[in-house]
Amino acid sequence: MITIQFNGEPHQLKAQALPEVLLELGAPQMCAVAVNGQFVPKNEHNSVILQDADSLDAFTPMQGG
Repeated sequence: MITIQFNGEPHQLKAQALPEVLLELGAPQMCAVAVNGQFVPKNEHNSVILQDADSLDAFTPMQGG
């Protein structure tokens, strides 16, 4: 089990692979993701393994200006 910061809040997780972590956290499927402040393109999500104390941020698209 690892502990990460997700959108600024601590979460304990069983999963470490980014797609599984997003599912476990209930993150929207249409979201941009940053790990430790670095944007992760959707086509690279499968190659990211989170470690204890990592920071994960998910952003959903918004309309308007």
